[in-house]
Amino acid sequence: MEFQRPIRKIPAVPIIPLIDILAILLIYFAVSTDPKNKRPVMHIELALAQDSATVEVVEPAAVLTIQADGSLTLDATRIQQGMLVDYLKVFRDKFPERKLELEPDKGIPLERFIQVQNALIEAGINPRDVPSRVKIPESVLKQGANLENSFK
Repeated sequence: MEFQRPIRKIPAVPIIPLIDILAILLIYFAVSTDPKNKRPVMHIELALAQDSATVEVVEPAAVLTIQADGSLTLDATRIQQGMLVDYLKVFRDKFPERKLELEPDKGIPLERFIQVQNALIEAGINPRDVPSRVKIPESVLKQGANLENSFK
């Protein structure tokens, strides 16, 4: 005696709705994710003029001037673009005892100032040994004098 077995249907997974759901999830994640790109960052601590002690010096020093347009002069010699490291090496070798001072113009970009600092390092001159000539505004000087008088 044979019993009739019911024919089983293989359950089918509906593919079309799954593709729609996956497409929606893909769009959601593509829009909502924030890509994290690595980028170079330099931490810079800028000293404020009122925080730094200024010293008046009288000994002669060579002056490396950075103009607002980015051009450079070492004493009276105009330095050609890309030749700063060579000029500084010659200066260091020719005048090992002579001091060097940096005189940045008011409108120079920070990037140009950092390029000059890097050129000093490449030439074998410690940037900490090269003081910057600054002009402190009268208002800051008056505030400093008022603060000193109030502490007395």
